[in-house]
Amino acid sequence: MVDYRLTTMEDVDNLVLLRIVFLQEAEEVGSSSSVEELKKSLYSYFKEKIPNKLFVSWLAEDEGKIIATSDLSFHVVPPSYENPSGEEAYLMNMYTLPEYRKQGIGGNLLDRTVNEARKRGIRKIRLHTTDIGKSIYEKKGFVETKSEMVLLLV
Repeated sequence: MVDYRLTTMEDVDNLVLLRIVFLQEAEEVGSSSSVEELKKSLYSYFKEKIPNKLFVSWLAEDEGKIIATSDLSFHVVPPSYENPSGEEAYLMNMYTLPEYRKQGIGGNLLDRTVNEARKRGIRKIRLHTTDIGKSIYEKKGFVETKSEMVLLLV
């Protein structure tokens, strides 16, 4: 039986590992030294953002084993007509272990994550998707936009 719960500080090790697995599967693999650097950065991020409620994660567990995650990062942008508060959430790291896919777990996590944003009065959730995950977001009402461009400063 799958159980769902919010992440606690005790889950940081698992969050770091799941984020790295997710990125590796999404083909954003770096060198081993960049993986170690990423781990350190992720630990710092989670340890700062979770207690300050700027990051929320729902986990799915099967007999105590974490099998899936869905994460929200909260931030504020300048207000607009569509979003007068400027408060937004960024959905990230929706990930289910391959052997647990196609069982509704991701959809259940996504529902819980979206409800977390609603509880906070968030009116806009953004995300980037992989081809594998696109259909789940569309089923839940997310729409694709053409308005976002990115400049990566390296």
